Amino acid sequence: MLQLETHMQEEVGFKSGFYPELDAHQESLERLKKTQQKIFSQILGLKSLEPYLVDRQVHLVQGVETLLLKPGFSSVFKGIVIARSHSGQFYIEPLEAKTLSHKIQETRTEIEHCLQQICAQWSVKLRPLFLFLRFFDRQFDYLDHLQARISFAKSLGLNFVKPNASGQFVLKDFAHPNLKDPKPLSVDFNHPLLLVTGVNTGGKTMLLKSLLASVWLAKHFLPFKINPHHSKIPYIENIQAIISDPQNSQNDISTFAGRMLDFTHALSTPNLLLGVDEIELGTDAAEASCLYKALLEKLIHQGAKIVVTTHHKHLALLLAKNPSVQLLAANYDIHAQMPTYTFTPGLIGKSYAFETALRYGVPAALITEAKELYGTEQENLNALIERTSALEQELQEQQSQLKEVQEAQERVYQEKLAKIQEAQRAKEAEQHALEQSYSKALKQMQEAIRELNHSHNTSHAHQQIQAIQESLKRPKAKAPTLKENKALEVGDFVGYGKLSGEIVAVIGGLYSVALENGLKIKVKAESLKLKPKPQAPKPEVQIKQKPQAKGQMRLDLCGLDTQEALEQAQDFLANALLAGFEEVLIVHGKGKGILRNALREWLKIHPKVLEFGDAPYNLGGSGAQVVKL
Repeated sequence: MLQLETHMQEEVGFKSGFYPELDAHQESLERLKKTQQKIFSQILGLKSLEPYLVDRQVHLVQGVETLLLKPGFSSVFKGIVIARSHSGQFYIEPLEAKTLSHKIQETRTEIEHCLQQICAQWSVKLRPLFLFLRFFDRQFDYLDHLQARISFAKSLGLNFVKPNASGQFVLKDFAHPNLKDPKPLSVDFNHPLLLVTGVNTGGKTMLLKSLLASVWLAKHFLPFKINPHHSKIPYIENIQAIISDPQNSQNDISTFAGRMLDFTHALSTPNLLLGVDEIELGTDAAEASCLYKALLEKLIHQGAKIVVTTHHKHLALLLAKNPSVQLLAANYDIHAQMPTYTFTPGLIGKSYAFETALRYGVPAALITEAKELYGTEQENLNALIERTSALEQELQEQQSQLKEVQEAQERVYQEKLAKIQEAQRAKEAEQHALEQSYSKALKQMQEAIRELNHSHNTSHAHQQIQAIQESLKRPKAKAPTLKENKALEVGDFVGYGKLSGEIVAVIGGLYSVALENGLKIKVKAESLKLKPKPQAPKPEVQIKQKPQAKGQMRLDLCGLDTQEALEQAQDFLANALLAGFEEVLIVHGKGKGILRNALREWLKIHPKVLEFGDAPYNLGGSGAQVVKL
């Protein structure tokens, strides 16, 4: 492909320098053309021929270059008649140029033959790529179409909107392509059904057409006037418009019958955008309202997107209670007696039929008569309907605001509740940690007392345990906090790295610190960290009263599991040591020997057991152990 590109010209044809035979024939053709041009110039310069010349042009007739001459030329000029004009003149091929014309034609034939051979060679090379080339050509066509649309959009200041699959439908500053300098339309179509009411000639029909047109234009990637950054258009497969009067006398179709046929088609069409203009046409208003309500709600249930314009207040009231229906009212300027071509969401609009008729030339007397026939009560009813619609819109807005406030308060409540629960969990975790610390400290002290008991100082050890238990029951005092910004002074206890010490002097901005290991250093304040002074250890509590012994000389472990038995044995020996017993009896039973073996292994490593062995027969034999402490 790249090689062929180097051989081709911008216009149709091959470049010179690649095909010598073709180049030679083309050069020969150029020379012959120049010679032919020179011959015709010489003939046209003959004085004798001037009276017979119709013009001084060279005419190409039937592939032959000729001169247009008047009758009688044969006396001064020799040539062959090729054709005759409608006015009686003759197209003459000069004899001097006839031979040259044959050579030119032969050279052109040779050139065509060379081109045919070259194209045949390239066709042989490209034939295996035929499918790819066809695909390639179609893709270039597609890109050409896109580029054409983009150029067209740029030239007219238009934009594209890519359809979305989420169903969001928002138009911002949309202008219908058929309107010249229209008022930009902005509407948020966020419900399945948009019901448009209000003044006649207020733009309801153009609103309907604009919504349908925007979907169609976006679907087919056509540019239009819109604000693309704030607009969202859904992709909808099928678009149906019920706008014109379907009445047809030839097929015996009335307006209402035609509308019913259109709705039957809509009910069987999936993924539908339906636009219905003046839905009340063709039948009784009360019956039509109920019928169309059922039809429209069925289409909503099927997932259709619908735009309806109407003047039926009965139908508007029936549909206004449906949460899937979005109301839109065309506005009217009463003072200017003109529609504003703007819309107010959430309201049922007034038709302003009398005002519109007056504006279009209907006599005022007839308008007054019509108003009298219409009646004050009906006028008041319409005003009440419009006011009810407005109040309902206000109520919905207030409910929405109230809901937002309730949701905000609920979020605050949940956040506070989460903090309380987190604090409760932290408190429970702290309490659990304290309980574990208490149990661990108690066990450690019991073991320490047993060691002390071996030195026969049991009275003092027992009092120490009681003192530790009482101290664990009291809440721990909080450590004194340090002020980070406090200036260091002589006597402060500070940390230097992993070492600690006391400031003994301040000399020239350096602090002299006596470390706990006996060394003394001089450092800057940045290297020191203020620490609380270590408190002097409290004197040990000395109680000289000897406690009463609570130990037992016999322990029965029968029926217990191994872990529980060893725990009871641990407490039993500790109490026996505190009581001053030198020999005790532990009964474990015979059974399978599991508990006996576990107990004996544990006694082997107990630091206060001097020796142990099976009890005498009268004390249990192999089912008990005599332990010496």
